[in-house]
Amino acid sequence: MNVLNWLTKNKTHILFYLLGFIVIGLGVNVMKASTLGNGAWDTVTINVRDFLWRNLNQTWVTLGMISFTVSIIIMAIVLIYRKNVKFLFMLIPIALVALSIDFWNLVVFQEREAMTLGYQILFYIVGILLLPLGLTLVVKSGFPAFVFDELMLMFVKIFKAKRITYVRLGIELLGITIGAIFGYLAYYALNGSFGAVDVGSFIFTLTLSPTMTVYFLLLKVERT
Repeated sequence: MNVLNWLTKNKTHILFYLLGFIVIGLGVNVMKASTLGNGAWDTVTINVRDFLWRNLNQTWVTLGMISFTVSIIIMAIVLIYRKNVKFLFMLIPIALVALSIDFWNLVVFQEREAMTLGYQILFYIVGILLLPLGLTLVVKSGFPAFVFDELMLMFVKIFKAKRITYVRLGIELLGITIGAIFGYLAYYALNGSFGAVDVGSFIFTLTLSPTMTVYFLLLKVERT
């Protein structure tokens, strides 16, 4: 197929795809700046990075590098279970998410955080609205989605789960647990916190699916 023809034919899908990752990277960093809690697997990315910075003095490591590494590990698990090379296409969204996170963090936010409660709440609300929007835009594009979706489907098959909601919740809680472990190692002795894991992490976990449902309706996304 002629590449130019393919790009022309799919330009709307490509726009949704790229815009989705830009919004996701922005959402991650806005929530990080709020300091009120991040999404489950974002807490892993942030707290592992901070653990490497604070405990091992590896300050060259970026959030995007950790996001990429965590996602590659999950992709490897899915590949081993599924035994299908088509899942290598997940490298595309993995790389785009990592690049977007680093762009917003290194170029725009530069590790800045909200300093007053009002701004913290504002940033948090904007973040929990942006992340589901980014995810919805990626789904609407019809292009490869995230490793966490495939991990969820893998667990549904393994456990023969009747309700996919419970499996998704379990994966989110697993992410928060891993994030909390590294948050404890990096921050608890310093200030008694768990880093990026806070009450906002649990609120986001519970509101993600309902918020995406609203976006699906607004953007007319077809459920497959």
